[in-house]
Amino acid sequence: MSKIKITVVKNFSPEEVFGETFHRPSGKEITKCGFKEGETYISDNGNMPEDFCHHAWFGMYPKITFIRYGGKFEDWAGDGIDYVACPDGIRPVVFKLERLSEE
Repeated sequence: MSKIKITVVKNFSPEEVFGETFHRPSGKEITKCGFKEGETYISDNGNMPEDFCHHAWFGMYPKITFIRYGGKFEDWAGDGIDYVACPDGIRPVVFKLERLSEE
């Protein structure tokens, strides 16, 4: 089983998704997620990295598991690589998942 490197590729603001600011029913503005583009995390043994967003993890876990156990999308993103978006439709984040070589 492999470690998976998770890289933040793109962090979208509500303005980029909707073309305008987005507000909660309370009136409070919803801003970009706290992930920074270029940040990396490591999933070891299929575990969620420390201080990682539970919502993003929920959305990517099936692909983490697939890649971790040798799954391939060779004609899509390459061997041991895939991309996934957080399921937050208001301020989504896109991640690159990469299987790391066994050491």
